[in-house]
Amino acid sequence: MRLDDWRNLSADAMRPVYETERARWANGLQWDLGPSLQILEHARAEGTLPGLVVRGPGQSIVGWTYFLVQHGVLQVGALHSRTADGVRLLLDAIFKTPEASLAHEVLLFVYPDSPACESALQRRRFSVTRYWYLRRALERSCVVPIEPGLRAMVDGDGPDLVRLFSRAYSGVAGARCFAPHGRLEEWAQYLGQLTRGAALGQFLPGASMVAPGAAAGQVLGASVVTGLSQRTIHLAQLVVDPDARRQRLASRMLDTMMSWGVSHDRAVATLLVSEDNAHARALYDARGFVQTGYFLHAERPLGRRVLSTPVAASA
Repeated sequence: MRLDDWRNLSADAMRPVYETERARWANGLQWDLGPSLQILEHARAEGTLPGLVVRGPGQSIVGWTYFLVQHGVLQVGALHSRTADGVRLLLDAIFKTPEASLAHEVLLFVYPDSPACESALQRRRFSVTRYWYLRRALERSCVVPIEPGLRAMVDGDGPDLVRLFSRAYSGVAGARCFAPHGRLEEWAQYLGQLTRGAALGQFLPGASMVAPGAAAGQVLGASVVTGLSQRTIHLAQLVVDPDARRQRLASRMLDTMMSWGVSHDRAVATLLVSEDNAHARALYDARGFVQTGYFLHAERPLGRRVLSTPVAASA
């Protein structure tokens, strides 16, 4: 096996890779990855997104990855190979890239295509957590009226939602996959990815709920809902202020999402939940969600400082 910089490849060379990945997500997750792959290919072709491919016999592509550095964190967006050797080869190559020299830690959130991925990450001393991908069919019995105290999300909610995320996830280790350092600017970037990006599908403001508080600008809870395909809606984020918990806000927003899905001809609702989040898993179990796959969140320090421009000595 040998490695190539994927920015040197033609669009024709990458097309079979994308087709395989799109089919895998559609079959396993009922998720149309097409819009995300179009954005990915544009960035790759423009040379703005670093990545690597592993070539096997006959020069066929048997593994691939892409990554970027944000806020001193090397974030890996994909890590694919059906063999542990291929995954380890990609990881070792990532560690040697110029991008890695600009980061002090590496984070991954990936949909693995074989158990070899998790095994290789653990052998490279990553801390690994599974996020279960849950799914349930939607039916007429899911239809409920929107409860008082909830309203659809609007554009102006952004700053209040960022502050809500920051409060709700303060000190929660599992939030590092959303905002690695818990900073407001990281939460703002994360919210922007949910509402304006394509990584988690198309944002559905009518299905996304906000629970306003009594004070101006106060938000007690929120659900961010996206469409993964014409038939699948996804609960991208469900968050409740620590002072407003145990008031059924989470279950009410979940029920509202499912009701909206039925009313808008969606057949399936999906979500992701950390294997460590027993409280949330109990809620989803009670609503009939079942596990159909998993994602991996992995992290480890890189053991180096972020490079910076030297400060000139004063005269």
